[in-house]
Amino acid sequence: MENISQPNVAPVAAQAAPMRTHTGPTSAERQELPSVGSVMPPVEAKAPPKVEEFEPKDLAKAIEDLQNFVDKLGRDLNFKLDDQLDRTIITVRDVNTNQVVRQIPSEEMVTIARQINDSLSEIRKGLLMKDSA
Repeated sequence: MENISQPNVAPVAAQAAPMRTHTGPTSAERQELPSVGSVMPPVEAKAPPKVEEFEPKDLAKAIEDLQNFVDKLGRDLNFKLDDQLDRTIITVRDVNTNQVVRQIPSEEMVTIARQINDSLSEIRKGLLMKDSA
């Protein structure tokens, strides 16, 4: 038999890095917490920025301006304000067939929103009529 020499391999234990015991986070890792019963400094709360309120006539004017702009582009988009929902509905039509390609929000969602609006109106009417003794 042939004598095959083994490569010089040190025992695994000798190759391992020395173990370090962990005694807790270092001072750089620790977060200083206030002691129990101490008072936190006051924090100044800032009011959210004021958002400009729009009148319904302003919204109607904006929709009309947008419709005029789109008409000049030669696109078949229609913008209208649903009075019952007080929401803008956008309709995209096929120029050749005049069929609705897409409506945003969809007709199903508009129908559901109207039903919810009607239900809430009925509930509000009932609340005004109920007496509690």
